[in-house]
Amino acid sequence: MQANKIYNFIFLSLLLTTTVAAQDEKINGNIALQMGSNDSMYVVTATVTNIATQQPAKNVELTFYIQRTFGLMKVADGTTDSTGIITAEFPSDIRGHDSSKNFILIAKVEESDVMKDTAFQVSIQSKFPFPADKPIPRSIAGAHAPWWLVITFIAAVGAVWLLFVYVLYLVYRIKKASIKIIS
Repeated sequence: MQANKIYNFIFLSLLLTTTVAAQDEKINGNIALQMGSNDSMYVVTATVTNIATQQPAKNVELTFYIQRTFGLMKVADGTTDSTGIITAEFPSDIRGHDSSKNFILIAKVEESDVMKDTAFQVSIQSKFPFPADKPIPRSIAGAHAPWWLVITFIAAVGAVWLLFVYVLYLVYRIKKASIKIIS
């Protein structure tokens, strides 16, 4: 009886281990990008293939990002078809991130059941340059307010402080008057 329990335990452990190992087997993939554009949209076509067999990888979720200063901006996503191809569109009015008018497009596979996490990036020439350093004119909304608003603000704050000092002076005079001995 005891030997039966041990054999059953070993059999179930082996079965569970092979099931988990079969679920964890994900393919290593490769992403190839082709870019195109029309009047108002960039068109990116990604081909996802299995590295070991060079066959198309189907049902792989792919997300397209653009590198920005403080992170990634998601522009498109989708799932590959039976030929391992996905086509996505995103607006062409995206500005480059430097003076060379380039931006970086990243295609990522994240947390997929079919393929291991992988990414591919390509540098693309933008149609619009990054804005040049030019002085910002004074405006009411922002750090560069017009002079009349600055002077009005300083006058209002100064009047409040003068009123505060005047009240303190009156309190001082009341206290001083109460100390005098009336003869």
